Amino acid sequence: MAQTEIVLNVKEALRYFRAAPGDVKAQTLITQVYEELKTELQPRYTVKKFGCRLYAERETQRPAATVLSNGTLFYSRDLARYLSGCRELYLFAATLGSRVDIALRRLTFTGVAQGAAAQAVAAALIESYCDACCRELAEQLPRGKTLKPRFSPGYGDWKLEEQRLLFPVLDCARTIGLTLTESCMMAPVKSVTAVMGIAEQQEPLSEPMDGYFANSACAMAEQPALLSDDRPLHDRCGLCGKTDCTFRR
Repeated sequence: MAQTEIVLNVKEALRYFRAAPGDVKAQTLITQVYEELKTELQPRYTVKKFGCRLYAERETQRPAATVLSNGTLFYSRDLARYLSGCRELYLFAATLGSRVDIALRRLTFTGVAQGAAAQAVAAALIESYCDACCRELAEQLPRGKTLKPRFSPGYGDWKLEEQRLLFPVLDCARTIGLTLTESCMMAPVKSVTAVMGIAEQQEPLSEPMDGYFANSACAMAEQPALLSDDRPLHDRCGLCGKTDCTFRR
């Protein structure tokens, strides 16, 4: 995907900024910061498709691990549940590039508000870029297949440390200049890694997906454990293990 300019979702940036509805000053600041950041964007992504199988715990007979067709093993009950019914998946990584990190540091020194607005704008931009990449991948799937929302290390019980397995498979450093620190933080910071399950096309849910679950950044959206619950969709955040999620209600 050769994309040099990413359209900013102003509403999402304002939400990351935690601005009150109708805050004109916040919107003006977000727009100003975007003008400074957009010239620094170097968006790139890498993706690979693999077959996958799930392994269950002997005691509970519930999915507990996922093994890829290349032999890579991810141990996560939540990831395995998310991939229930999938025989294939994409491993995915994307970044806005190192120049954005430099610009974020510069804007932080300019002022607290500018720094916070810059972080919000960059967060919205990487999500918009990933969404665009995923739409492109979904369009390439054969008829009858659908792409599930992204599920990233750090969601649920999938440990960040398992990025050490994901990075070499995608060869992130060589393909998009994305590296991993000893503490499993990504550099450049405004980057995303994820798994996306490829599932059989299903009938849409009768209940509209709104709020938290409507955003593709919430990878818990299609977990069977959540969707089988009787409560309304927007009341299920309490079932998700990612308590620091920005989309949490």
